[in-house]
Amino acid sequence: MACNKNNSSGTSANTNPNNIPPDRIVTASVQGRVVDPNGVPVQGAAVNSGTATTTTDVNGLFTFRNISLSSRFGYVQVVKQGYFNGSRSIIAGPASSNYMTIQLTPRTLTGSFPAASGGKIAVQAGDTAAFSASSIVTAATNAAYTGTVYVYATYLDPTDSTLYKFMPGDLRGIGSDGNETGLQSFGMLLVEMQDASGNKLQLAGGQTATLTWAIPASLQAMAPATIPLWYFNDTTGRWIQQGTAIRQGNNYVGQVGHFSYWNCDAPIGTVNFSLDLKDQHGNPLSYTYVQFTSQGYGTRGGYTDSAGFATGMIPKGQQLLMEVMTECGEFIGGTNVGPTVSDQNLGTVTVTIQHAELTVTGTVVNCGNTPVDSGYVSVLVDGLNYRGAIANGAFTLPISRCYLANSSVQVLAVDLSDNQQSPVTRITADTGTLNVGKLTACAMVDTNQYIDYTMAGNAYNFVSQSSTIGYDYYSYNSTVTMSASKSYNDYVNLNISGLTGAGVYTDSIYLDNGYAGLITYNVTAFGPIGSYVQGTFTGPVSSWNQPPSTLTGSFNVQRTQ
Repeated sequence: MACNKNNSSGTSANTNPNNIPPDRIVTASVQGRVVDPNGVPVQGAAVNSGTATTTTDVNGLFTFRNISLSSRFGYVQVVKQGYFNGSRSIIAGPASSNYMTIQLTPRTLTGSFPAASGGKIAVQAGDTAAFSASSIVTAATNAAYTGTVYVYATYLDPTDSTLYKFMPGDLRGIGSDGNETGLQSFGMLLVEMQDASGNKLQLAGGQTATLTWAIPASLQAMAPATIPLWYFNDTTGRWIQQGTAIRQGNNYVGQVGHFSYWNCDAPIGTVNFSLDLKDQHGNPLSYTYVQFTSQGYGTRGGYTDSAGFATGMIPKGQQLLMEVMTECGEFIGGTNVGPTVSDQNLGTVTVTIQHAELTVTGTVVNCGNTPVDSGYVSVLVDGLNYRGAIANGAFTLPISRCYLANSSVQVLAVDLSDNQQSPVTRITADTGTLNVGKLTACAMVDTNQYIDYTMAGNAYNFVSQSSTIGYDYYSYNSTVTMSASKSYNDYVNLNISGLTGAGVYTDSIYLDNGYAGLITYNVTAFGPIGSYVQGTFTGPVSSWNQPPSTLTGSFNVQRTQ
């Protein structure tokens, strides 16, 4: 099973009597969904597994049929401009059909430092990366680098209830003894470095950087004095043990010699489990999320396959609560498991399904009142996003809802042939057929554009293709202003004076929820009219209801003048 969160007690050493089956290559199928932090589908993301490649559709969906996978670490990686790479590792059986959800994390500039003097980058409060002087090389050539180092970093909180959606791989790794083990995380950091042109940078051979992880408050009582470090191998989908971090107060501090995700993890003893999940009518529940919670190791889980079958590793010797959840996070059934010190076949687990079925229909026309024949509708209901194709000016989108109660339904139509979108239509609905009438897609939209930023630990994403609460509007004009807005009270305006090409600039930014001082813009691309202005920005900001913090962000905006 996939992941670990909300740990709340001590750890135990893994002596590897876990009877883990040997790794082998199997032929299996994988499908999944790629979303952003708001749960909005990410279209056009590149997805690969070994030599198999594909891209996500308008619903963020991808499918691989009958590909070769590692049975222990079946690995899928997702790449999309503006985001850190996402990935997932699964246990795959022969001829199985598997499912996963991968949430991408926006890739924004965290800070910079001169390579000649080194520096310390604050990823967030308590989590830092410190670099020695003259320790950086260009990754492609291994040549010494002396310019400004731009750092893109993110911290993954092991107590985050949604960690399983956005962490790389899963919480299993290969220990220094070469054996597979379960892991209990006390914090993860990802650090990436590049020069002003976007070329990848890395630590020079023999050099190290110092990483500091703040131990979450709920884990401090059981955090050991020393803990193994693990890096994520983004080729194999495995966490690999390498090095040790030392506890200093309520922080872990460790030295690393290269960059990837780095994870502070205690190995844990595990046993294998298997189960078949069915509804009250005896039908297999495919692609349904199952999680196991224990007082000792928190919660970890994963999805059933197409036949409703699930298998994986759970903590040994722990009293567990197995829960079956909807995509909305609704509990729909479960049972107690353990404590056990041997592998468990839980047999058939039956839950009662009471989803509400809703079908959203309507018509879409363009600015000339002509039916749209190339586009999609985006529907937000119960906190989840769905998309349906528009054909001959009409759409029909069936939705299996998580709840039976009335809910607000938000509908947005996009005309891909003219890059136009409609205003958002909001209607309250429950079950049955909801006809939203005629939508007019007549507002400019560019599905490649975005302005994203992070402030006070919160991510704000303005992505034209996935707006579900209003308009996204971008412009590049003679006043050198780039702006995006989803509503009157949800906007961001970037201002770059004297912009004539790639380089570093200093100017202002305006936000609906804060005021920023002078911002440093690193413009990495400045193409001709019709192409894109790209870059990152960082600087101090004061929010109306938050203490002063650092604002970081990135943008990709089409040049119109």
